[in-house]
Order: sequence, then C-alpha cells, then structure tokens
Amino acid sequence: MTIMKATRAFGFGGVIAAGLVGTLLSGTAALADKAAADRCATKLPPDAKAIYVSSAPLLVPGADGRAVVTEQTRGLVLSGKIAHATAAESAQAAATCLVMR
Repeated sequence: MTIMKATRAFGFGGVIAAGLVGTLLSGTAALADKAAADRCATKLPPDAKAIYVSSAPLLVPGADGRAVVTEQTRGLVLSGKIAHATAAESAQAAATCLVMR
C-alpha cells in the first residue's frame, strides 16, 4: 500500500502522511547540519516551508520527529495556513530538509 493510499484509508491524509514521513526524522543526530537544512528549506514550496519552519525548532535531541511533524502539520492544516489537499506532499518535501538537521 502506498503512503497516499494508506493515508486516505485512515482519514486525515496530510497529517497521517506527515507522521509516516516523520519516521524518517528519528535518529538523525549523526547527520546534523542545520545550515544545509536551512539552505534546503529555502527551495521548498510555501506550504512545505511552513511545516519546516514550525517543526525545525522542535527537533531537539530526544524529540520524536514523527510526533513533531504530525502535530505541526495538523496545526497548520486546522488553522488554514496550509492546504489540506497537499499536506502530505508538503510534509514529505519538508522532511527531505528536516532529516538534515
């Protein structure tokens, strides 16, 4: 089952995908390069950048990256700051940069 099919099966598509993508964020301390992550984020579309900006400060050592990205994406969707329809794609794009932190 693809991530998109799985997220549709469980409902809140973008947020569930963000949680799944957030799995990539655990255990990345060895790769910590905040400058590279920030440079990567400058190239993100607006919704993905919003997820990056809201999630990045919360990704401290010991943080659950999956929970952080899920919560931040959910909050942005519910507040109308990012589109629900593209939240999954935006979370995936943000995660490509967040994993560098």
